[in-house]
Amino acid sequence: MEQWKIQRDRAKCTKPGCPLAGEQEYFAILQLPECVRVERCQACFHEMAQQTDEDLPFHWTVRRQLGGTAAVLDLESLRALFDRLGEPVEEVGDSEDRADSSETDEPSDPAEAAQTAAGLRYLVALLLLRKRRLKMVDPQTPEQEDADLVLVDPKVEGMEPVAL
Repeated sequence: MEQWKIQRDRAKCTKPGCPLAGEQEYFAILQLPECVRVERCQACFHEMAQQTDEDLPFHWTVRRQLGGTAAVLDLESLRALFDRLGEPVEEVGDSEDRADSSETDEPSDPAEAAQTAAGLRYLVALLLLRKRRLKMVDPQTPEQEDADLVLVDPKVEGMEPVAL
């Protein structure tokens, strides 16, 4: 996952009568490790979800504007996701309240979960950086010198820089 160039699958849904081209809301699915984005209508997505025994792949809902074809990003939700992904990953204990690890979406290894969260946080940071919700700053500490990105939110006064 070191290379985050997402390829778009140009082959659209082959199901006869699939309404993907005209739907206002559809699903985008990120297939890893190939890093390929696949788009499916709601019916095809739910059909795919029922057929797979594995966990659902990383996916999100895309909404088109009525007059155009551009996808809309919910920047407030992305900013909240960026903050949540920066929180420490809780270690999973042998709790009776916890469901069987094969039924959850989270990796069972805390180190693997932290690595996945860090990679996703980096991707979300790039989106927010492009939309000017985050701003790159010069590194000031040795830890920041080693980081690929050092970011702050320009709207938050006195925010500590975040090193990614």
